[in-house]
Amino acid sequence: MKCLGPDVYSHLSDENDGGDRHSNKLIRLSKPKRVTNYPKLVQTIARIQYYNPEYSLFFRGQAQEYTLDSGATSMYPSIYRIPGGSLSTNELLIRTKKLAWAEKLLLEKFMANGLAGYDKLTNFSELCWAILQHYEVCGTPLLDITRSLQAAASFALRHDPATGILYVLGFPHVNASISYYVEEELLNIKLLSICPPEAQRPYFQEGFLIGTFPSKANHRHKGLDVACRLIAKFIIGWGTPDIWNFWGNNYAPIPDGALFPEKDKVERICNEIKGELDAIPESYWGEVASVEQTVEEEVLVV
Repeated sequence: MKCLGPDVYSHLSDENDGGDRHSNKLIRLSKPKRVTNYPKLVQTIARIQYYNPEYSLFFRGQAQEYTLDSGATSMYPSIYRIPGGSLSTNELLIRTKKLAWAEKLLLEKFMANGLAGYDKLTNFSELCWAILQHYEVCGTPLLDITRSLQAAASFALRHDPATGILYVLGFPHVNASISYYVEEELLNIKLLSICPPEAQRPYFQEGFLIGTFPSKANHRHKGLDVACRLIAKFIIGWGTPDIWNFWGNNYAPIPDGALFPEKDKVERICNEIKGELDAIPESYWGEVASVEQTVEEEVLVV
């Protein structure tokens, strides 16, 4: 996907008049701004949206920030991540093969269970990836984001209620259940529009999936880093549980029971797929990747 173009109003901007703007590069290299309570966060986000009307704001909450060697914020989709190292071509091929197998199983199980949306899934691999990513079945070229500030903040503080990271991302305005933006080289999938009613998790989380278009699941490059759309970043909370609660008296985090509903039929199906993938020896995937690489080399020689 392409980087944000003109400089934007960010967490570094002056709150008085919104006049000072910053590049995506500077925003990624900067330190997150501390926000100690939810009402202040809402006000800050409202200001950022007002001064960036050309973008729809999306959010992502994490327990901590991940950066490149340069110190810049990084948000690669799960299929491209390898903490503390570099992703080899062979490992990426293995992950791609697992994704293809998981996609096949998902289609089979949707049909067997008579779930709505099967026809959509057969036409667009990205929609299968969206479900597999959202239910954490395997690595995909898509990244989870949300339109709900409350959901993002809840995820950021889920494991440590004292502190978390919240990202603000800018994308073109959504126009369909799966929106392709050729000029920006990205796609945005609205989970609420592609998942059947039996999939409860997306409805509570207001989930979206973002990725590069055309979809490039077979190699890693800087255009796949979703941080190239970063507008602002915040450390939320006080940093210690002994000080006044981030949410205050009038607000509350979305509880785990709502973020991860128990009676979610699609989650059960995805857990079955994950179990089947886990049961396949890693050596099998290595052999599959090796055979494919050999075939590709032979084609190149010819």
